[in-house]
Amino acid sequence: MKALTGIRILDLSRLLPGPYCSMVLADFGAEVIKVEEPETGDYSRTFPPFKNGFGYWHLQLNRNKKSITLDLKSETGRKAFLRLVKKSDVVLESYRPGVLKRLGIDYETASKINPKIVYCSITGYGKKGPLVHQADHDIGYLGLTGVLSMSGEKDGRPAIPGVLMADMNAALMAGMSILMAVRYAEKSGRGQEIDISLYNTALTLMPGAASLYFGSGFVAERGNNWLTGAYANYNIYGTKDDLYLAVGCLEKKFWVNLCIAMQREDLINAIDDEKGHEYVKSELSAIFRTRTQKEWTELFKGKDTCVEPVLNFNEALEAEQTVANDMVLDIQDEDIGGHKQIGFAMKFSETPGRIDKRAPRLGEDTETVLREFGFSSEEISQLWVK
Repeated sequence: MKALTGIRILDLSRLLPGPYCSMVLADFGAEVIKVEEPETGDYSRTFPPFKNGFGYWHLQLNRNKKSITLDLKSETGRKAFLRLVKKSDVVLESYRPGVLKRLGIDYETASKINPKIVYCSITGYGKKGPLVHQADHDIGYLGLTGVLSMSGEKDGRPAIPGVLMADMNAALMAGMSILMAVRYAEKSGRGQEIDISLYNTALTLMPGAASLYFGSGFVAERGNNWLTGAYANYNIYGTKDDLYLAVGCLEKKFWVNLCIAMQREDLINAIDDEKGHEYVKSELSAIFRTRTQKEWTELFKGKDTCVEPVLNFNEALEAEQTVANDMVLDIQDEDIGGHKQIGFAMKFSETPGRIDKRAPRLGEDTETVLREFGFSSEEISQLWVK
């Protein structure tokens, strides 16, 4: 038995945050039924690259799930969905606020059918306020919440983060929230509605900036505090071969180790005064340019300096630590053939994550799932399914 065996989730979400959330839950045993629009389904199915008709984006985000198609704009599709709600624990959705109410399958309607249902909505800006109906993407949420203002170099333009920070963190917030609400429903018999907004999530990613502002009124921006490049001992430096090193020796003991390894003991106490950091940064910039990234990495090996090479994604996947942690999985499937998947970040001793099923073709589980829910052959034939 897996950790989440027995929890059934109806997943109406598309693209990234919702599907990533439900994938993590499915990896650990939740039954995730991906409810998709006939003919088109989740837009991510069309994202290249492809292998044997499967898009890799879809493969990475929808493993261990079932797919059914229902036309939720039709009366028969709506009624069918509500029948599924009656025997499910969770609904996960990412439509704009108000859409599911117009369709007649919102939380208020669903909770009348199943009082224990947990209804988790992933939205852009929440369900109230002036931006509630505004469309946006990750970069917009990061821009409005101040995250982008702290990304990049001092006196330069803001930098676009290499990962979708609001999306990915909202997915994990949703997963934690769902499990909390399911536990409450099991104990109280009452479900509830959950609102996870990407905007709110992005705001919560900056406890350091919040502590500075609430405590002293200081506004954190790129290059003006220890997390954004003001400190010499928490920074990025170029090497002789135009690659980079990430220096993160905030604690004095690590800084001492670095200075000794570089044979620059004279810099050990230079960081004690914030006014000295610009001088130290200029010294480190010159020092690190004297050797290649690989040479520095070898020099620092085993010396506890908290200095690491900045790798590209290919190098990161091939790193010994990645291999040791089983973070790249080789999957064999009769329909797709051999392909790779990112492994499980969470390591459980008793109930580990497992890939039991490749990401489904659009609607491939429709008939099987509906029969499990008690639909007759005639009722299935009346639905617009693929």
